[in-house]
Parts: sequence; C-alpha cells; structure tokens
Amino acid sequence: MAEEKKTILFIVEGKSDKSALEKIFKAIYKRNRNIEFKFAKGDISSDLTTTKSNVEDRIYEIVVGFMKDKKLNKSDIYQIIQIFDMDGAYIPETAIGAGTEHDFVYTTTNILCKDAERVKRRNYQKRAVMDHLLTVREIRGIAYEMYFMSCNLDHALYDVMNLDENLKQSYADQFYEKFIGKEWLFIDFLNTDVVNGVPDTMTGSWSYIKEALHSLERHTNLHIYFTLHPLPDGLL
Repeated sequence: MAEEKKTILFIVEGKSDKSALEKIFKAIYKRNRNIEFKFAKGDISSDLTTTKSNVEDRIYEIVVGFMKDKKLNKSDIYQIIQIFDMDGAYIPETAIGAGTEHDFVYTTTNILCKDAERVKRRNYQKRAVMDHLLTVREIRGIAYEMYFMSCNLDHALYDVMNLDENLKQSYADQFYEKFIGKEWLFIDFLNTDVVNGVPDTMTGSWSYIKEALHSLERHTNLHIYFTLHPLPDGLL
C-alpha cells in the first residue's frame, strides 16, 4: 500500500505540542498523506524507567494505543515520526549548576537546580536513550525517524524558556492561529527563525545539536522532514 494511503504517526511529548503542530502538518499534506499526532504524556527519554533496552517497546506501546483509539491495524501505519525536546541533554557538566528551585531552570547557557546531580543523572539517562534511538530505523517493522526541538518545543516555536505549564495550551493555540489558511509558511518560519545554523542533513543536524551548548539554544531539525518527504509538485 502506498504511503499516501496509510497513516504517518507523529509522537510528541504533550497535548499542547499536538495542538501547536498537528493541524499545520495535516493542512500541508492534506492531499497526499494521512497525518496523525499522538502525545506521549511526557518525555519518554527522561523517564527513569525507560532504558535503551526497552525504549522501542515503550514507543510501540504508544503506537498500539493510537491504533486502538483509531481502530487501525499495524499494516495501516506507514511511519512513526517522533519529535523530542532536547532539554540541554548534551551540554557539558560544567554548564549544570546549583540553583534555588527544585525544578530545572533553563537558560541558553546553563541548567540550574537545587539538586544539580539530578540534572546530571537526567542528562545521562536521556543521552543513552536518544543515542540508541538514533541507530533505530524501524520499530516492530514500522519505519522510524526522530527530530528535535531545542531547548524544547516552547523555546523553538514561541522563543520562551521555562514556560508555565498553565500557559502552554494558550501559547500553542495562538501559534497555530498564526498559520491558519497559510500553513505552508510554517516551513519558512522554521528555516528563518528556528533552524539557526543546524545542518540540512539528519546526521549533520544530530551531530550539531550534541555539540557545546547547542542542546540549550534555540534550534530544530524539523525542517529536514519536509526535504525528506516533499510534496508532489502543485500540492502545496
């Protein structure tokens, strides 16, 4: 069955992430692909019960939940696309410091927390899981690709760090509203406002985001999705 007859499932971390992106992707690809979004209720790569040994199973559990909701079979899923927040996972430990808050506080140059060791443990965990997933090309026979938002989706799309949880949905709704009826401009927005020097290849982009403080800075490689999966002429 051809790609356009099957579902491409995007997995994002939260409900507001889905709100910000789903309708944009659906509109851009409405004439040749069935795009669906599912949120994972948090960052699977930072979950302390997730390891490189079980992360593929955890992702597939999300896919199975989606299939049950939509009454689909595995054969109906063409591809899994997962978008991760980088959360400064690859910064040097010298950029992790003791702060006054229990929660992690992000800047473009460091992460602060009362328990700095907790940040280091989280980063080690997240790196191990993501480094493994970067070697994965399919999960249970379904093609798999992963992309990043840095420092996280709020930072990448709204240019706001440490956004209050209570404001995430309103920011997501306002972001989507800017593109209603002109969703294709989202691609230009990524390239002009968010890519910020990230190379145009998957390998190059992931190498870049792992360097120095890039995983705290405002970056994405989501623009590459539109290069790898172009629309046929005349469909945009």
